[in-house]
Amino acid sequence: MTGVAMHGEAPAPGAGEVPSRWIDAARWAAIAGACTVMVSPPLANAAIVVMLACLLASGQAAARLRQAIRQPLAIGAAIVVVAVALGMLWSDVSWTERLRAFTAWRRLWLIPLLLALLGPAVWKLRMIAAYVAVCTAAALISFGIVAVAGHLPAELTDPAGTLLRNHSSQSMAFATAAFLCLWAASRPPLSYAMRWAAFGAGALLVLNMAFVTPGRSGYLALAVMLLVFAVANLRGWRSALLVATLAGLFAGAMAASPLARGRIDLALREWKTVQTAGQPSSMGIRANLYENTLELIRERPWFGVGSGGFEKAYTAHVKGKYTDWRVLPSADPHNQFLFFLAEQGVFGLLAFLAFIALALADRGDGGPARVIAVGMLLAWCATSMLSSHFQTFAEGYLLAFFLAAMLARPSPGLDRASTSTA
Repeated sequence: MTGVAMHGEAPAPGAGEVPSRWIDAARWAAIAGACTVMVSPPLANAAIVVMLACLLASGQAAARLRQAIRQPLAIGAAIVVVAVALGMLWSDVSWTERLRAFTAWRRLWLIPLLLALLGPAVWKLRMIAAYVAVCTAAALISFGIVAVAGHLPAELTDPAGTLLRNHSSQSMAFATAAFLCLWAASRPPLSYAMRWAAFGAGALLVLNMAFVTPGRSGYLALAVMLLVFAVANLRGWRSALLVATLAGLFAGAMAASPLARGRIDLALREWKTVQTAGQPSSMGIRANLYENTLELIRERPWFGVGSGGFEKAYTAHVKGKYTDWRVLPSADPHNQFLFFLAEQGVFGLLAFLAFIALALADRGDGGPARVIAVGMLLAWCATSMLSSHFQTFAEGYLLAFFLAAMLARPSPGLDRASTSTA
């Protein structure tokens, strides 16, 4: 996709863009961060450090950031950061734990930096192409490992084919890449061959999700992203056909995969039997967490237990209530919305909802890349009903990278005007 000429992508030097090798280096570092965040946190952190250093060395940081912080997405991120910072004031844990809770949201600190860098359409396309290439290569290697093993994974404990951190992260990564492939396959500026290649890569990723990577979060995320893409392209029959084809392939593969069916059936059984279960399970733990977290919220509904205070409050709550596995401590209720309610109360939840609303309201540069941001954000909202994907390292950073990149606007006087081709 990066080799395809887009309208207005190669102006002559000085044609509306201030050249800077440091800015381009920062942009490539941002792309490297997005591509490595699901693979290796140290590599992703190193890429982020290089990105920041190059931005500062360019001499354009202040001018770019002044425009970036005015975008709704950046304002929404700031609201959450301020809410978490204020929540430190009434928390009753050590300041070390409060600061740890505050710095856990540093992925949101990245958003203004990425907004300042990735405005030109060509850089959005490069990030999409690089990320899809990495995930497609991972899927191919994953299938290769399965082929060498001589069997498809039959249960979650079988590590065959899982390369990216764990099965859940790999499923979310491949769901995102499949969505990006669908978007690319619908873009007329790309050549016919490139669009078919994108769709083929998307099909490969979907098949891997169904037969090799048993991540229920990825299943839900892809379903939401497909729905968002379909709604955004109601008037285009070609796009509707692409969605229907990929969705049909996904549904058929899920139905044919004993692994996928087993994961979904297991979740339903675990949820129904939590009260009688003699040992913890993935969904059973969640059901227990939700019940006790809601009880904590009722005790302190408006401002919660304070930033970093959830684990201490939850542990004390269940200690005097149970004598079996349900007494296990937890630092995370596995629901992002309940997490804000528990730690910062209604005040924190409203801040989080404001972030979501402002991100959805951000029109970006007015181009079609906005549907990627909307699809991913709503998918993360859905999966975060059963997890805390906005604050986990891999999923949280991945969302921050793509939200900011797809909604970034060219910096006036520094970048060429957007051509709305990405």
